[in-house]
Amino acid sequence: MTLPKSDETISAPSVSALDATSLPRHRWYFFKEAFSPEIVRHAITETGCSTEDLVVDPFSGSGTTALEAVSKGVHARGSEVNPFLAFVARTKLTTPPKSQLEAAADDMLLAARKGARSPLQGFSTFSHVHGLKKWLFNDTVLTAFTGAWEASDGIPTHSRSAVRLALLGAAMDTCNAVRDGKCLRYRADWKKSAFDGPQFRAAFEARIKTIMSDVASTPLEAGRAAIRLADSRNGGVAGTKKFKLCVTSPPYLNSFDYTDVYRPELFLGGFVRDMDDLRRLRLGSVRSHVQVKWSDPSGQAFGSHFEKAYLSISERVKRLWNRRIPTMLKAYFEDMGGVLRSLHAEAHKDASIWIVVSTSAYVGVEVPVDLILADVGCQVGWSLREVRTLRHLRRLPVQQWGELAAAARDKHHSKERSHEGPHLRESLVILDASSRKSIT
Repeated sequence: MTLPKSDETISAPSVSALDATSLPRHRWYFFKEAFSPEIVRHAITETGCSTEDLVVDPFSGSGTTALEAVSKGVHARGSEVNPFLAFVARTKLTTPPKSQLEAAADDMLLAARKGARSPLQGFSTFSHVHGLKKWLFNDTVLTAFTGAWEASDGIPTHSRSAVRLALLGAAMDTCNAVRDGKCLRYRADWKKSAFDGPQFRAAFEARIKTIMSDVASTPLEAGRAAIRLADSRNGGVAGTKKFKLCVTSPPYLNSFDYTDVYRPELFLGGFVRDMDDLRRLRLGSVRSHVQVKWSDPSGQAFGSHFEKAYLSISERVKRLWNRRIPTMLKAYFEDMGGVLRSLHAEAHKDASIWIVVSTSAYVGVEVPVDLILADVGCQVGWSLREVRTLRHLRRLPVQQWGELAAAARDKHHSKERSHEGPHLRESLVILDASSRKSIT
C-alpha cells in the first residue's frame, strides 16, 4: 500500500482495526480502538527498519505495533498502563505448543461444565441480585467461566495466557452487554438470549480453535518483543536501546474512559480486585477524560491551534456537560508533551514517530488534536514532516455547530452551513528526530 498525499484520503478499512478481525493473532481479541496493522507495515517499510532496529509504542493497547514488527523480524517494545490490554498484547506475541493447547481445551471444557462459584456473583452489576433490573452476566455463565479459570492454574505457563484469553473472550461473547462507543450497552434481546453455560463453552471452543490455527500458521520468534505494564508518561519505553520507529495511537481526546469500558475483563481476569484498584488505574492513565479527579495541569503553552480552541471552549463553559473539560484539554496536551519529550530522548538520530489520532469537538468547537500534537512535538525537539488526513469521521451534531454559529455571530456560518456541520477527521502525524523539510 502507498499512503496518499495529504489532500487525499485512505478508505476506512485501511485505517481502522476492522480489517484486522480476520488476521491471524490480531483476531484473538478485537480492540475497536486499535488502528490498522497496514499502517505499521507501511511505516516499517518506509522507514527502512532492519531486523536489528527497534520499533516502539508507548500506548501499546492490544499490541498491533509490536505484533506487526515481530512478524517482520523487527525488535519491538511497548508500554501499556491497562493490565488487561497489556495481557492481551503479550499473549498475541506468544507461540504456545499446539499439543498443550489441545489438552488444555479439553480440560477447560470439562471444568466449565462442572463450574465454580464466582467472587463476582453479587458484586456491582456483574450478576443478578434482587432488585437489579440489568446485569452483565447470567449466573450459569459466571460459574462456567470461574470453573475453567480456576482450573487453568494447572496449565503450563507457555499456554496459560492463550487459554485465559480465550476464556475472557468467551465470557464477553456471552455477556448481556456489548461495547458501543464510550460505554457498555445492553443487547436489545439480552433477556431473550438467556446466555448460559453451554453457550459459554461453545464460544470458548471456537476461540481456542482459532488460536490453535494461528499458532500453527503464524509462529513468531520468541524474545523479539516486550510489553511492559507501565505509564508511558514516565518514559523508559525503549529501554537501553535507541529506537528507529514509533507507531502509536494515544488515547483520543474524546472523554473515553478505557478502564470503564473494559471493566468486565479487568475484574474477570483479576487484574483489579475492587473499585479502589480501578480508581488507581484511572489516575495512572493519560488525562483524556473527566471520570476521575486527577491533578490539575501546570502548563498551557501548546501553540496557537490550542489557544484558539481552548479560548472558544472556555467562553462556552456553561454549556459543557462537564466544566472540567477545558482543564482536561490542558492536562491531555501536557501529558502528551511529556511522552513526546521522553521519546525524543530515547530516539535514534534518524528516528520517526507515526501518530494516529482523531480530532474532537466540544460545544461545537473543533479541537484540532493532530495540529496541536504537531506543535507540541516541535516544542520538545521533534521536526514535523507532515500531518495527513487518513479519513473523515462523523460530522459534528447539528445542534453543536448551530450553537457555535449563533455564539460566534459569524456571517459565514449560514443556515445551510450550520445544518451541514464540519467533519471530524482521523489523521496521521509524522515527526522526525532530525530536521527535514516539513509538509504543512
